[in-house]
Amino acid sequence: MERIKFSIFISVFVSFLGLTVIMPVLSPLIRELNLSESHAGWIVSIGSIAMAAAGPLWGVWSDKRGRKPIMLIGLLGLFVSYALFTGIVYLGLRHLLSGGLLLGGLIAARFLIGIFIPSVPPTAQAYMADVTQNQDRSSGMSLISAANGLGLVLGPALAGAFALAGLIWPLYLGTFLPLVAFTIVLVIIPKAKPLTRDKPPKVHPFQKNVRLYLFIGLTTMIGIITIQSISGFYLQDKLMLSTNEMARSLAIGLTCSGIAMLFIQIVQMKWLKWEPNTMIMSGGFLVILSMLCLLISNSLFIYYLAFFLFGIGVGLMMPGFMTGASLAVSNEQQGAVAGLVAAVQGIAAIITPVLTTSLYELNQSIPYTLVIVVVFIALCSVAAQKYVSREKAPLS
Repeated sequence: MERIKFSIFISVFVSFLGLTVIMPVLSPLIRELNLSESHAGWIVSIGSIAMAAAGPLWGVWSDKRGRKPIMLIGLLGLFVSYALFTGIVYLGLRHLLSGGLLLGGLIAARFLIGIFIPSVPPTAQAYMADVTQNQDRSSGMSLISAANGLGLVLGPALAGAFALAGLIWPLYLGTFLPLVAFTIVLVIIPKAKPLTRDKPPKVHPFQKNVRLYLFIGLTTMIGIITIQSISGFYLQDKLMLSTNEMARSLAIGLTCSGIAMLFIQIVQMKWLKWEPNTMIMSGGFLVILSMLCLLISNSLFIYYLAFFLFGIGVGLMMPGFMTGASLAVSNEQQGAVAGLVAAVQGIAAIITPVLTTSLYELNQSIPYTLVIVVVFIALCSVAAQKYVSREKAPLS
């Protein structure tokens, strides 16, 4: 069982690491390819749209076809799409491809990456639900979230190290990693029959109990993407940093978040073992506290502390909403609900960068204030659900 969990961890880690390795070098690559910032936005947005659309489909297919085949198809698809993206970048750097043809190729390749990325996390989430009991579900989902946190920490570090050999080298790494995960899944995960050969009951995003945890997931991802999208600008404007100082400070801050996320998920797996709503309430409080630190301070040390608190907060909220969504449905619907979780994350990736950067142009404080508001609403929703459940308990 532990070997299966290890293979699930590796598959999620690799799928997330592939993105975090590529993203730090995307901006300089865009400049080297003589493309504009708006082109970079299109490349990222098209991929996010594909993720949002494909996530629910992969989840349902894993219920009908089995977890292992879908994970293998997804990892193989990631290898092919990453290889295509890397090849197009290589041709562009060699001036063998340029202009609209280069941009179109990059958008098409990024669309394929967006199609295959959500094949792995929701299937892995559903598989973790298959191999854990209800009382151990939060620890299992924390392991998946820990894979995300480890990818967040190692991705930028590996990108920086490989970029010393050239901007395209992190892309080579991102292309190779899915093959490693493919081999591990192929060898370790046993072949199992699908949970149902019939059409499984549908899971609707507005279904009772499910909708709450999908909203928590949307809220969490809005917070994460807001931090990633505007914190560099915020640090530079508030502290009057140079571009290089801003990049270094942001890298340190995001690393603090990644370390905190990984730390709290290990603590949750080994010792805390909180139930979903406790994780969400505790994590949400820390996210709000981190936003307040960013808003009221002009100290770089306090900003780093805010990043660390934010990492702990989202490190609790992520397994919280994943576990809550998993426990809200039957075994035959685990893939479907995991697909909806992936779709919600894709939706957040589409709307948040545009929304927060536009709000930032109006006022530097608005994006972080928005995060406080949506997280507070999410916490109120969880509290209301607990109150209603407590009121109904004597009647059952």
